[in-house]
Amino acid sequence: MTKLALAGMLLALSAPVAAQVGGDHNGAAQIAQGDYPAAERVLVRSLKVDANDPELLLNLATVYARTDRADRARALYQQVLAAPDERLAVGGGDVLRAHALAQSGLQRLQPLNLASR
Repeated sequence: MTKLALAGMLLALSAPVAAQVGGDHNGAAQIAQGDYPAAERVLVRSLKVDANDPELLLNLATVYARTDRADRARALYQQVLAAPDERLAVGGGDVLRAHALAQSGLQRLQPLNLASR
């Protein structure tokens, strides 16, 4: 199943997974504006409906990574990797795999790990 996403959750590419057509339940608009507290509120509320939605998990991991909570971001990336891989449609009509985005996010956290040692 393909989920509609925005020019993407790419902490991997440094942008959130896109907003669904017809509403922003995934925090992408708030992340794009740098309003991480608002994005977190939207995402936490949306995850109460679907706690395993990779789009939501990846966006919340982005919020955590950008607000100096690397351990929490890492846990969400690992949660995505533990679930079956899903295809996410991102801006421009590209399709990326949730696992690839999570792996990329984890790799981007590595410099944060080294800096804190």
